[in-house]
Amino acid sequence: MRIKCTVSYDGSKFKGWQIQNNQRTIQGEIQAALKNITQEPIAIHGSGRTDGKVHGRNQVFHFDCSKELSENRWHQAINHFLPNDVYVKQVELVNEEFHSRYSAKSKEYRYYVNIDDYDPFKTNYIYQLNKPLDLQLMQEGADIFVGEHDFASFCALDQLGTTIRSIYEFEITQSDGIVCFRVLGNGFRRYMVRHLVGALIQVGQKRLPLERVKQMLESKGEIRCLHKAKPQGLYLQEVHYD
Repeated sequence: MRIKCTVSYDGSKFKGWQIQNNQRTIQGEIQAALKNITQEPIAIHGSGRTDGKVHGRNQVFHFDCSKELSENRWHQAINHFLPNDVYVKQVELVNEEFHSRYSAKSKEYRYYVNIDDYDPFKTNYIYQLNKPLDLQLMQEGADIFVGEHDFASFCALDQLGTTIRSIYEFEITQSDGIVCFRVLGNGFRRYMVRHLVGALIQVGQKRLPLERVKQMLESKGEIRCLHKAKPQGLYLQEVHYD
């Protein structure tokens, strides 16, 4: 039996998604909950990994298990054993052809920045820049990234595999002093969204010319982006499948 789950979590007190020794992780908490239900070790497979302090609204994972429960019973049982900063929103029984990572067609991330006065209640959820940004200039910068490109200059290079990715949409909006960066693409390398947003924040503060952003992108890793936005404002918003 293959079970697909959609989970949300507050990443503030986690070291990240991927299980690590002696560290609190989302994968670790979910696998511990599943072991309590099945009395056997179960490995879950996520659609991707989020870093420490990064949040998930609709992260997806799957696991295989011989225990037979209804979708509703799985939903109740998993949440019963999860801490209050992790919540499984939906459970679906799927066929073995489904894979949370390899079946995904696109992912959407959102990053939030406060350009108004500092808000201590939201410091773990919205990056507190507390300075004005030029939204029009940043949108021009975001448009540079749309399409298929080699993003080697805007991601960590500690992973195997290609750094070529396609960004389908990159929109920047502002409401009540909160700037939202919404980026949709077929996949993202480690730190890629944070580097893209970090560069655009520099553009919005008129510290980084658009021509320099183009040069970094076209250099395919020769000119590295040194601006990485803090993790607190980042959310894995949605994972899209057929």
